[in-house]
Amino acid sequence: MCGSIHVATNTIITHVEVLLTLSPPEQAKELVRAAENVKAEQIIVFDVRENSSLTDYVLICQGRSQAHAKGIADHIREALNQAGIRPLSVEGQAEGSWILMDYTDVIVHIFHPETRAYYNLEGLHKNDPVENF
Repeated sequence: MCGSIHVATNTIITHVEVLLTLSPPEQAKELVRAAENVKAEQIIVFDVRENSSLTDYVLICQGRSQAHAKGIADHIREALNQAGIRPLSVEGQAEGSWILMDYTDVIVHIFHPETRAYYNLEGLHKNDPVENF
């Protein structure tokens, strides 16, 4: 999904990488696919467009351990990087109990199971529609 443009000016060649963008639903689908590829558990995506001006979707999933959660985050970042999409920020990856990845249109929360149960973000989004990707 990445393209290249080569521009020749006299004898100087400039390489410009063109990042093709995905729509928010396509981006959410890619994030779900990346999480599924590394066996993330209990993946749920909320459509928060009606209730949030910050993002369109919230993806919540969990790993079996902190190491698994870190691996999920690594794989998501790598998979979306290949599509030319980079997170605005990533928080909590060093600890691995709650990793937040901000892809602007989609916010990703990757939890250790105990941390997920404690914070219960699903309860915060109980009035938001669930998307099936």
